[in-house]
Amino acid sequence: MPDSPKIGVAAAVKNHLGEFLAVRRGHAPEEGRWALPGGHLEWGESLADAVRREVYEEVHIDIVPGPLLHVAEIIMPSAHFIVLDFAAEIKGSESLRPDSDAAEARWVSPHDLGQFSWAAGMPVFFQDAKVRSYLCL
Repeated sequence: MPDSPKIGVAAAVKNHLGEFLAVRRGHAPEEGRWALPGGHLEWGESLADAVRREVYEEVHIDIVPGPLLHVAEIIMPSAHFIVLDFAAEIKGSESLRPDSDAAEARWVSPHDLGQFSWAAGMPVFFQDAKVRSYLCL
């Protein structure tokens, strides 16, 4: 394990139906669990550029990052992450093509949250008042 936490970014992307984008993780940690698309901030990269890059790498859609919605601290035996979750708008097609770290991607209705096995940090994300308002939960 590294000596300091890793910084991550993620995007809460909504489509024209009010559904939000979720990806099933394709590798550890938490392989097979669902989360927002996102990943690690790279050296010298802005937060907005990191969010755009990670979403494109995982599902091949272009987004415009918006305001910060939530900050998650995820501490696991093998990892420690600080994840900045941003609201985001789609720029172009809503068609998803999972790639990179995403084993699967789909648009999720806020009413269907209980049907997914969510990654660590996601239950707290869904309880946050700002997130609930944005996702219309």
